[in-house]
Amino acid sequence: MSAHLTEDMLIRHAFDLAEGQEARDTAEHLTQCESCRMELERLQAKFKALDVLGGEIAISGDLISRVVEEAKTARPVRVIPFGKPAWMAAAAVLVVGVSLFMLANPGGPKDPGGEIVKENDPGGVRHLAEPAKVMLGGGKFSADGQEKAPFAPASAIELVVLPRREKVQLTIYNSADLTLVRERRNLTMKKGWNWLQFMWANTLIDPTSLNLEPLKNTDKIDIQQLVYPARLKDIGRWLIRSEVEGLVPFEITYLTSGLHWRAFYMGTLSADEKMMQLSGYVRVDNGSGEDYEDAQTRLIVGKVHQLDQIAALAKRQYPYDRPGLVKGLGVEHGRHYAGFAIDETDAITSTEFNGETSLYSLGGRPKEIKKEGLSEYFLYTIEGTETIPNTWGKRLPSFDADDIPVESLYKYDEQRWGRAPIRFLSFANDEDHELGETPPPNGSVKVYRHADDDGLLSYVGGADIKYIPVDEDVELKLGAARQVKVACVLMAFETANYKYNGSNNIAGWDEIRTWKITVKNTRDIAVKVEVYRNFGTPYWDLDNSGDCGKYEKDDLDTVKYTLGLDPHTKKEFQYVLRTYHGTREEDWRK
Repeated sequence: MSAHLTEDMLIRHAFDLAEGQEARDTAEHLTQCESCRMELERLQAKFKALDVLGGEIAISGDLISRVVEEAKTARPVRVIPFGKPAWMAAAAVLVVGVSLFMLANPGGPKDPGGEIVKENDPGGVRHLAEPAKVMLGGGKFSADGQEKAPFAPASAIELVVLPRREKVQLTIYNSADLTLVRERRNLTMKKGWNWLQFMWANTLIDPTSLNLEPLKNTDKIDIQQLVYPARLKDIGRWLIRSEVEGLVPFEITYLTSGLHWRAFYMGTLSADEKMMQLSGYVRVDNGSGEDYEDAQTRLIVGKVHQLDQIAALAKRQYPYDRPGLVKGLGVEHGRHYAGFAIDETDAITSTEFNGETSLYSLGGRPKEIKKEGLSEYFLYTIEGTETIPNTWGKRLPSFDADDIPVESLYKYDEQRWGRAPIRFLSFANDEDHELGETPPPNGSVKVYRHADDDGLLSYVGGADIKYIPVDEDVELKLGAARQVKVACVLMAFETANYKYNGSNNIAGWDEIRTWKITVKNTRDIAVKVEVYRNFGTPYWDLDNSGDCGKYEKDDLDTVKYTLGLDPHTKKEFQYVLRTYHGTREEDWRK
């Protein structure tokens, strides 16, 4: 073939419509003719410009008739830029669509049902996506009669429209800045080949983690491939082969970044501080770039192994690039999650999302959190659904426990906190204390107290709590006490029992100290006080006198005195401490 290729031949080649000898001759000519290759690139650039018309546009029969007439003149296609009237842009797309369709169907353009579109039909409205789907949505047949998959389209006009979510579930891994998103959408399939486009522009979605699965007719729907069209950023397209027609529910899963949660609690003490109401909340902050409507939220406590940060994966120039050194992709159950290792019992393989019972409105009552142990971490599922827009934070109530028995506790330890008692609130994470179902996640606690007279609340203090296992005691450190005082006074000091070595030098001795401890409670309620005394050596003897309460050894060189004090009372006691030094330590061991 010596002459240059015509525009029609180039269009047939670009859209894979040429067959037989023509297809072979055209391909061979393009390898030899630079001029024709440049013309082909120019046409492809024009088709790519039509991506801006991604939505459906209603077109009247009269406009179709005018466009068909224009197509018959075989004039060059003009790309309509932004700012032109909508009907002009639609007409430009139809010129391309109808011209190509007439090349493949000499008898005239047909509608999606296979009927000829009458050029003078003044009736119904056509949708832009429909003729394009007929034109480019199907495959072609090879010499052996097998249908070939269509090429990845250069424009979005023939794509399946991605509808709104029916359901969405978020599983947030705080420690890894990672969220697993599971969406359910009902997609309109036609028999044959379908292209589905997914866009993630201005989000932190990792495109390599995208996965699509049909929830019904799984034996009749085949997800063949996910492609990332060249020079089209933030766009992926699935090729779907369907043997059914109509609405089909699909699940789309992917990993994203930018969603975080934190737990916090509010405790309200009774006037006598013997009981407490404890309310738990979870705040979820969404900085992912995507709005999530009516989302079921699940929280993971614990750490997961991760090769790459999802935020870095999401911000690559191309979805198939990896930041830094190239590492392998994690593959589980046919789903690809870039650099992400996770326990198989987690949401990735869970089926509860497809159930109908967990996603519903609660009419404002506090949400229940479902807790499940998952290997080395813990899963909390917040009852019901919440809409979490991008850039918003939202507080979700998690639990509310009444009448928890608590104890006001004051600790005095000069080594740890200096010369001021520290106030603690003590209770147990067990069934006897109206808790014990699960270890609460890390968070902050603010404690208030009901006043005796007017019932108003007063702020007591705040503390951070760590992961607390079931049946373990909880101690909330609320800060320095002002109404409980502890004074420790050294009353006497002497040395005794000297031992000498062969050079007549002192090799061992005893030190004897007498201490007076005064504990005063100026509060209107009874309190418990723990006084810790550290001796600096494991070699000692102790002699107590006075009202010292319960006495016990805390560790090798520390003892603990536990005293109960009624309102507006004080207690005093003394102890004589003998410590052994040098060779006298051997005598103490005997």
